Amino acid sequence: MADTFYDKVVTLYTSSEVVDNEGWAGVKTTTEDSSFYGNVRFDNLALLQENYGLKDVIDIAITTNEEVAVGKILEYEDKMYMVMKSIPFDSHKLIIGKKWSSKSST
Repeated sequence: MADTFYDKVVTLYTSSEVVDNEGWAGVKTTTEDSSFYGNVRFDNLALLQENYGLKDVIDIAITTNEEVAVGKILEYEDKMYMVMKSIPFDSHKLIIGKKWSSKSST
C-alpha cells in the first residue's frame, strides 16, 4: 500500500547556524541530508491546525512511514518547510510543516 500512495519524493536537510568570531549566531545554512517517499497534501490544512491545536499556520501535511524529527527542514517541489509536528497516525506518521526560509542555503 505504501508503494502506491507514498509516491512523492521529499528531501530532508540539516540546518545549522553560523557563529561569527565574536560568538554571535548568524546566517543559517542548510545541507541536503537524505530523502524519503510520502503522500503530500496541501488541502484541509486549517482543519488539521484546529484538530492539533496549532497556533502557526500549516502549509504542508505529509503521511509517510519515515521518522522525521520536529524542527527538521524538508523540501518538496522547490519549497522549504520546517517540521512542526510528527504524529503517529495508524500505521504511519503524519508530518505537519510550515514554510521556512533562510537568508542563505548551501
